[in-house]
Order: sequence, then structure tokens, then C-alpha cells
Amino acid sequence: MKKLLTYMMLLLMLTACSSDDHEEGTLLTEGDVTLVSFTRATWSPELAQEEYSSIGVFLVGSDTQSGQFHYRQYDNRWHSNIEVTHGQNYRLYGYAPADAVTAAISEESEAGVTMTFTNLPSVSSQDICFVVGVQHMTEANGTKDIKLGQFAFTGGSQDQNFINLQMDHLYAGLCFQMTIDSDYALLRSIKIKKMELQTSSSTTTTTVKLVANNSATSPVSDVSYGSPTGEQLSATFFKSTDGEALSADAVKEVMCCFVPTLGNDLTLVTTYDVYDRKGNKIAERTASNKLPNLNVARGDLMTLLLTVNPTYLGVLSDPDLDNPPIIIEN
Repeated sequence: MKKLLTYMMLLLMLTACSSDDHEEGTLLTEGDVTLVSFTRATWSPELAQEEYSSIGVFLVGSDTQSGQFHYRQYDNRWHSNIEVTHGQNYRLYGYAPADAVTAAISEESEAGVTMTFTNLPSVSSQDICFVVGVQHMTEANGTKDIKLGQFAFTGGSQDQNFINLQMDHLYAGLCFQMTIDSDYALLRSIKIKKMELQTSSSTTTTTVKLVANNSATSPVSDVSYGSPTGEQLSATFFKSTDGEALSADAVKEVMCCFVPTLGNDLTLVTTYDVYDRKGNKIAERTASNKLPNLNVARGDLMTLLLTVNPTYLGVLSDPDLDNPPIIIEN
């Protein structure tokens, strides 16, 4: 009986040691990937902020993981729910914001990948982008050196997996610059409350083909937009409960995005309040402007000038004074 108890205790000790070794090995060789920064091409600024939405990720190693980078407030970092193993080779693809579109990858290999975006909104207040370059670092403050066309990296030890991402646009951008006519500003004040971009369809399916390379050039070989489907879609890209006053001296800028193939099917709907010289609200108005044909490509930014400019300022009884049109110029 004594020998049996001794044997059982020895077995338990060996089992515990084995379990501890396995757990320690896992902690030493695997680690979450932390996002340090991501940069978007040309007109969009670099964003890695708390208020920004999550970033979708596909990590291809011995298998394919899908996950997201989420901002973690208590340590002010973007962490993912994907893990890498020290010494293993990976390829990473991604898109943002993750909650704005549904994405999948196919035809993936060392040569590149095909990304398919379904339910891509025809118009949006969000600049939806996809990854075109990946940099892996072993420390968060490493030198930033993202190269276009590079998606591959080798996993580091625990707490040595930091990622920088370079992104490119799925949309074209539209920047509205708003002012008020200086003569009219002497008589009335205008406060913009809401701006919406409308189109006659709601979504498209978009395919992006990326070719991996070592030349630091763009990996985008093709972007195909499917036929738009669904009913009319309206995207609100500016909203203010109290309204934001326009100025004759300073330009107010707001931006929105759209599928570039729909550049001739866009309408701007603007809600604004009109005030007299004493600050009394006269009325809330809504202006609907069919936009001119915007001949733009993916990644282009088009600027339109909006001016509140009534036709007959010299006639005070003219209805334009209390219901001023919004004039759009290219």
C-alpha cells in the first residue's frame, strides 16, 4: 500500500511538471499581434485612434486565422485576437473598418491573394480601405519602414510581434468646401445641421487582386466593382444638433466616400437653419442638389464648392432671402 501511494505521488508530480512545461512553452513561443500604426494613401490621414472602428485581419500560416484589431483603452494599444508562433512564416491581409463591410480571401499563395468585399455600401461616411503593405517589428518603437507589396513576415517570441500596416482606398473621396456669400451674410445666418449623400443603389460586390512583390511597388493588379444592387442608399456624413454656422471668410470642409463607378448617380441633401440679423430662427430648410458627373477613379479625391448664394440679394422681399439655394461648383 505504501509503495502504491509513493507511485501515485510520483505520477502526479510528473504530470504537473509536464503540464507546467507545456504551458511555459506556449507562452514563450506564441504571442498576440499588436498594431502600432496604419497609414492610408494620399488624402486620408493616419488613424490609429480610440474612436476608430476595428480592423479586420486574415493571417495565413500553417492554417488561416481571421480576426480583428481592437483598441484597448487601459494600455492605449491596438491588440488582436490572432496569435503567431516564433519562427513560423506568415502572410497578413486586412481591411478597415471591419464593421462596415464583409470580406473574404481566396486564391491565396506566396504570389498574392484575391479579396472579395460583399455588401460594400455605395456611399459611406467611412473610408473603407484594404492592406497593401505589412511591416513586422519586434518592438513597438522600431523604425517605421512599410514597403508596398510585402505581406510576409516571420513570427517573433512573445511580446515581439508588432505590426505596421499601409492601406489603400476602395472608394473615391468627395470633399465639400462650404461658405456663405458675403453680401447675404450681412442679412442672414446659415447653420448646417445635416448632410447626406444619396445614390439609387445600396451595395456592390468588389474584388481586389493583390500581387505580392519585393520591389516596394503597389501590389494592386485589379479592382472590379460588381453591378450595384438594392434600393436607394443615403449616407449621413455630417450632423450637428445645434447646427454649425457658415462663414464668408473661412471654409468649412466635410468629406464622404462613394464607389467610383457611381460618380454620375449622386445627390447631396443638406438640412440647414436660417436666422435673421438678430439671431432669430426663421425656418429649417432642406436643399437637394444633383451632383455633376464626377469622373473619378478609386483613390481620387474630388472637391466641390458649396456656397449659400441667393439670386436676388437686392430685393429684400424675394423668397430667396429666407429660403436660399445652395450653389455647387466644381
